[in-house]
Amino acid sequence: MSEDKKKTISEQAEFIRKDLEELLGPNESIDVEQDPGDLPVPKFHNSKPAANYGEMKGLSEKQAKKTITSLMEFYLDSEIIERDEYLQAKKKMDEMTMGSLVYQLKAGERALTTLLETIEGGELAPRMFEVLATLQKSMLDIIKSQTMYLMATEESAKRIARDIELYKKRDRDDAVQDAGGSNSNANIQRGTKDLMNQIQAGINQADIEDIKPEEDE
Repeated sequence: MSEDKKKTISEQAEFIRKDLEELLGPNESIDVEQDPGDLPVPKFHNSKPAANYGEMKGLSEKQAKKTITSLMEFYLDSEIIERDEYLQAKKKMDEMTMGSLVYQLKAGERALTTLLETIEGGELAPRMFEVLATLQKSMLDIIKSQTMYLMATEESAKRIARDIELYKKRDRDDAVQDAGGSNSNANIQRGTKDLMNQIQAGINQADIEDIKPEEDE
C-alpha cells in the first residue's frame, strides 16, 4: 500500500473521530470497557396520574350506601327502617360489606389496567402473564361475590317484609276477635289446639233438644 493511500485512510479516521467527539460533547468519551452498571438508565415516566385510594374508598362506600338504601326501601317502608334498631344495624353491616366489595373491584380494575399497559409497553416476561391470569381470576371472583351478596341482601329484605306483613295481619285478627267481631279469615286455623277449642265452643253453644223416650207398649 502506498504512503499516500495510508495517509488518506488515517486522515479519514481522524476526521470521523473528531465528528464523534463533537457529537458526544467535550466531556464525554466512548469507553467500551466501562461497567454497564455505570451507564445511564433511561427513566420511564408514567403519564397516568397516581390513584387516590382514599377517595376511591370513599366513593365506593357512597355507592354501596346508595345501593343498599334503595334496595331496602324498595321492599320496606322507610319509617320502619328508621324505627327498628335491628334493621338499622343490618343496613349498616350490608353497606360496609358491599362498600368493601365495590372498592376491591375498582382497585383490581386499576391494577389490571396497569398490568396490561406494562405488557403492551414491552415487558413480555412469562411471570407477567402468570400474574395477569391470576388477577383476572380474582376479578371474576369479586364480581361473583358482589352479585351473590346483593342477591342474598335482596332475599333477606323480602323475608323481613313478609314477616312484618304477617305480624301486622295477626295483630289485626287478634284485635277483631277481642272486639267480638269476625273477619273473612276466621276459619283459618293456627294449630290443633285452636281447632279443638273452637269445636268445644261450638258444642257448648249448640241447642240440645230433649228427646223423650218412647212409651213401652
